[in-house]
Amino acid sequence: MTLWGSLEVEDIQALAAYNDTRLVEFKQSWSKKSLNDTDWEVCNMLLKRYYKNFQNHARNLIEKVLIKGAVLFQCWVGCSSSIDDIEDFTYKVALDGEDLVSINAKEGMWVAGNSPYSQDAQRMMQRENGTRKSLIDVLKHQCHLIALSYLTAGKEAYSRKIQPQVHITKKLDTSGTEVICMVTGFYPKPINVSLWKENKIEEVLSTMTLPNGDGTYQITVLSTVINSVDQQSVYCQVEHSSLKEPLIVHLDEIHHTLIGLIVGITVAVIVCVVGLACFVKLYKKRRRYTSIIGLPMDRLSWRRDW
Repeated sequence: MTLWGSLEVEDIQALAAYNDTRLVEFKQSWSKKSLNDTDWEVCNMLLKRYYKNFQNHARNLIEKVLIKGAVLFQCWVGCSSSIDDIEDFTYKVALDGEDLVSINAKEGMWVAGNSPYSQDAQRMMQRENGTRKSLIDVLKHQCHLIALSYLTAGKEAYSRKIQPQVHITKKLDTSGTEVICMVTGFYPKPINVSLWKENKIEEVLSTMTLPNGDGTYQITVLSTVINSVDQQSVYCQVEHSSLKEPLIVHLDEIHHTLIGLIVGITVAVIVCVVGLACFVKLYKKRRRYTSIIGLPMDRLSWRRDW
């Protein structure tokens, strides 16, 4: 099994762990400053112990249900930094892209997911009383303390606000004109992008909000076909926390630097190609790992792939 882990504060990767070293690597300048050497020794000890136990449980499940071939285990852990929400944590495990088991935070019980092996995994883990109690204790205390420390240390990084660069253009079609609004280079992630022609255009296609290589985000919105007569009244409206008021850019008007546009378009093309390939692959498999979205902004998450 190949171990890989990533700890994220908000959406910024703070730590990473790899199988070849089994040591935590610091990805941000403020990552190591949040805990003292003793705390890091304890943290490394807990991680190594947990990795070993997780591998043992995974192997036991594979042997019990006779799973053949290579498999992928994924684990997602989230905990709150709020003093009032010390028991607000999440622990989920997936097998080959499907939810396997999770812990009910309030009851401290294992809950089966939608994987064909979920019931077996739930019964197996429920019998491990010591493992369950130790895991819940770590989630309630150590994870909570780390979240609190990192949210304080990295406050400047994840509290920054970067204004979006906006470009709206058109694409000629036999039946009319398509209007495309690309918004890139913004942070934080939440954003609202809409196309208007006197009133808001409801029939639009939109990408997900995708990451750029520099830690910012991008999104593209595409309208349905619009008659050429009405093109002059078309505009893109962007609402973002970095803006004091909605940003409005009319068709063929540019709101960015030329370099920003070139980089944005290049990244968009690359992301679209990769995204399409992933979509085709996932569609063929007819399964995916459920995304963890809609979490409060004061959370820390630790993800691993086996």
